[in-house]
Amino acid sequence: MGNEADAAAVEGTEPQDTEVDDQPQNTGEGEGAEPQDPEPAEGKNTPNVHKLERDVANRDKRIAELEAQLKARADEGAGYESRLAELEKSFAASKEEAAKAKADAALTKAGCVDCELGRTALAAFDGDVEKLAEAKPFLFKAQGQMGTGGRQAGAADAEAKSIKEALRQTNR
Repeated sequence: MGNEADAAAVEGTEPQDTEVDDQPQNTGEGEGAEPQDPEPAEGKNTPNVHKLERDVANRDKRIAELEAQLKARADEGAGYESRLAELEKSFAASKEEAAKAKADAALTKAGCVDCELGRTALAAFDGDVEKLAEAKPFLFKAQGQMGTGGRQAGAADAEAKSIKEALRQTNR
Protein backbone atom coordinates (compact mmCIF):
# COMPACT_ATOMS: atom_id res chain seq x y z
CA MET A 1 0.00 0.00 0.00
CA GLY A 2 2.84 2.26 0.43
CA ASN A 3 3.24 2.36 -3.32
CA GLU A 4 -0.22 3.61 -3.92
CA ALA A 5 0.21 6.52 -1.45
CA ASP A 6 3.44 7.51 -3.19
CA ALA A 7 1.76 7.38 -6.56
CA ALA A 8 -1.14 9.56 -5.36
CA ALA A 9 1.29 12.09 -3.91
CA VAL A 10 3.16 12.31 -7.18
CA GLU A 11 -0.03 12.70 -9.17
CA GLY A 12 -1.25 15.76 -7.13
CA THR A 13 2.00 17.69 -7.38
CA GLU A 14 2.05 18.13 -11.13
CA PRO A 15 -0.17 20.79 -12.68
CA GLN A 16 -2.95 19.53 -14.85
CA ASP A 17 -2.99 22.43 -17.28
CA THR A 18 0.30 24.27 -17.87
CA GLU A 19 -1.30 27.09 -19.89
CA VAL A 20 -3.37 28.33 -16.91
CA ASP A 21 -0.29 28.75 -14.69
CA ASP A 22 1.46 31.00 -17.22
CA GLN A 23 -1.34 33.64 -17.20
CA PRO A 24 -1.60 36.29 -14.39
CA GLN A 25 -4.72 35.90 -12.32
CA ASN A 26 -6.00 39.55 -12.12
CA THR A 27 -5.69 41.15 -15.52
CA GLY A 28 -8.35 43.79 -14.93
CA GLU A 29 -10.30 42.66 -17.91
CA GLY A 30 -13.29 40.50 -18.14
CA GLU A 31 -15.33 39.06 -15.39
CA GLY A 32 -13.47 40.18 -12.18
CA ALA A 33 -12.77 43.80 -13.21
CA GLU A 34 -16.20 45.23 -12.41
CA PRO A 35 -17.96 45.09 -9.05
CA GLN A 36 -20.76 42.64 -8.86
CA ASP A 37 -23.23 45.27 -7.62
CA PRO A 38 -22.87 48.33 -9.90
CA GLU A 39 -25.42 50.30 -7.81
CA PRO A 40 -23.78 52.15 -4.89
CA ALA A 41 -24.53 50.89 -1.48
CA GLU A 42 -27.13 52.68 0.55
CA GLY A 43 -24.75 54.08 3.22
CA LYS A 44 -21.82 55.13 0.98
CA ASN A 45 -23.23 58.32 -0.59
CA THR A 46 -25.24 59.47 2.40
CA PRO A 47 -23.27 61.95 4.49
CA ASN A 48 -22.46 61.22 8.09
CA VAL A 49 -24.92 63.47 9.92
CA HIS A 50 -22.99 63.45 13.18
CA LYS A 51 -19.78 64.49 11.46
CA LEU A 52 -21.56 67.31 9.63
CA GLU A 53 -23.15 68.55 12.85
CA ARG A 54 -19.77 68.50 14.58
CA ASP A 55 -18.17 70.40 11.68
CA VAL A 56 -20.93 73.04 11.72
CA ALA A 57 -20.59 73.43 15.49
CA ASN A 58 -16.80 73.83 15.16
CA ARG A 59 -17.28 76.38 12.39
CA ASP A 60 -19.79 78.36 14.46
CA LYS A 61 -17.43 78.25 17.45
CA ARG A 62 -14.55 79.55 15.33
CA ILE A 63 -16.73 82.33 13.90
CA ALA A 64 -17.74 83.37 17.43
CA GLU A 65 -14.06 83.43 18.49
CA LEU A 66 -13.09 85.57 15.52
CA GLU A 67 -15.99 87.97 16.11
CA ALA A 68 -14.92 88.29 19.77
CA GLN A 69 -11.35 89.06 18.70
CA LEU A 70 -12.60 91.62 16.20
CA LYS A 71 -14.77 93.30 18.83
CA ALA A 72 -11.87 93.33 21.30
CA ARG A 73 -9.62 95.00 18.73
CA ALA A 74 -12.33 97.53 17.89
CA ASP A 75 -12.76 98.31 21.60
CA GLU A 76 -9.00 98.57 21.96
CA GLY A 77 -8.91 100.99 19.02
CA ALA A 78 -11.64 103.07 20.65
CA GLY A 79 -9.55 103.10 23.82
CA TYR A 80 -6.59 104.41 21.85
CA GLU A 81 -8.75 107.09 20.26
CA SER A 82 -10.09 108.25 23.62
CA ARG A 83 -6.56 108.23 25.07
CA LEU A 84 -5.34 110.24 22.08
CA ALA A 85 -8.14 112.80 22.57
CA GLU A 86 -7.26 113.03 26.26
CA LEU A 87 -3.57 113.57 25.44
CA GLU A 88 -4.42 116.25 22.87
CA LYS A 89 -6.59 118.02 25.45
CA SER A 90 -3.78 117.79 28.00
CA PHE A 91 -1.29 119.12 25.45
CA ALA A 92 -3.55 122.08 24.64
CA ALA A 93 -3.96 122.83 28.36
CA SER A 94 -0.20 122.71 28.98
CA LYS A 95 0.41 124.90 25.93
CA GLU A 96 -2.10 127.44 27.26
CA GLU A 97 -0.48 127.29 30.70
CA ALA A 98 2.94 127.90 29.14
CA ALA A 99 1.57 130.92 27.26
CA LYS A 100 0.11 132.29 30.53
CA ALA A 101 3.43 131.78 32.31
CA LYS A 102 5.27 133.56 29.52
CA ALA A 103 2.84 136.49 29.64
CA ASP A 104 3.07 136.61 33.45
CA ALA A 105 6.86 136.72 33.23
CA ALA A 106 6.76 139.59 30.74
CA LEU A 107 4.20 141.51 32.83
CA THR A 108 6.13 140.93 36.07
CA LYS A 109 9.33 142.12 34.41
CA ALA A 110 7.51 145.30 33.33
CA GLY A 111 6.25 145.80 36.90
CA CYS A 112 2.59 144.79 36.57
CA VAL A 113 0.60 144.93 39.80
CA ASP A 114 -2.08 142.35 38.81
CA CYS A 115 -0.91 139.72 36.32
CA GLU A 116 -4.38 138.23 35.81
CA LEU A 117 -5.87 141.57 34.73
CA GLY A 118 -2.71 142.33 32.83
CA ARG A 119 -3.00 139.04 30.86
CA THR A 120 -6.60 139.84 29.99
CA ALA A 121 -5.70 143.34 28.85
CA LEU A 122 -2.58 142.08 27.08
CA ALA A 123 -4.75 140.02 24.71
CA ALA A 124 -6.32 143.28 23.43
CA PHE A 125 -2.86 144.70 22.66
CA ASP A 126 -1.61 141.59 20.78
CA GLY A 127 0.88 140.73 23.52
CA ASP A 128 2.75 144.04 23.43
CA VAL A 129 3.53 144.92 27.07
CA GLU A 130 4.86 148.42 26.24
CA LYS A 131 1.60 149.43 24.55
CA LEU A 132 -0.33 148.06 27.52
CA ALA A 133 1.82 150.05 29.96
CA GLU A 134 1.18 153.25 27.95
CA ALA A 135 -2.57 152.65 27.65
CA LYS A 136 -3.20 151.41 31.21
CA PRO A 137 -0.50 152.76 33.52
CA PHE A 138 -2.56 151.95 36.63
CA LEU A 139 -1.74 148.24 36.08
CA PHE A 140 1.95 148.93 36.56
CA LYS A 141 4.00 150.15 39.52
CA ALA A 142 5.26 153.66 39.39
CA GLN A 143 8.98 153.96 39.02
CA GLY A 144 9.30 155.78 42.34
CA GLN A 145 8.45 154.33 45.76
CA MET A 146 4.80 154.88 46.58
CA GLY A 147 3.79 155.15 50.18
CA THR A 148 1.22 156.73 52.49
CA GLY A 149 3.76 159.07 53.95
CA GLY A 150 3.28 157.80 57.49
CA ARG A 151 5.63 155.93 59.72
CA GLN A 152 5.60 152.15 59.32
CA ALA A 153 4.56 150.19 62.38
CA GLY A 154 7.50 149.01 64.41
CA ALA A 155 9.91 151.40 62.73
CA ALA A 156 12.30 153.20 65.03
CA ASP A 157 12.29 156.99 65.39
CA ALA A 158 15.99 157.09 65.25
CA GLU A 159 18.71 154.60 65.40
CA ALA A 160 19.06 153.26 68.91
CA LYS A 161 22.32 154.00 70.66
CA SER A 162 21.90 151.35 73.31
CA ILE A 163 20.02 148.16 73.91
CA LYS A 164 17.70 149.88 76.39
CA GLU A 165 16.65 152.41 73.76
CA ALA A 166 16.04 149.68 71.20
CA LEU A 167 13.82 147.79 73.65
CA ARG A 168 11.84 150.94 74.44
CA GLN A 169 11.28 151.68 70.77
CA THR A 170 9.99 148.16 70.06
CA ASN A 171 7.61 148.22 73.04
CA ARG A 172 5.74 151.29 71.86
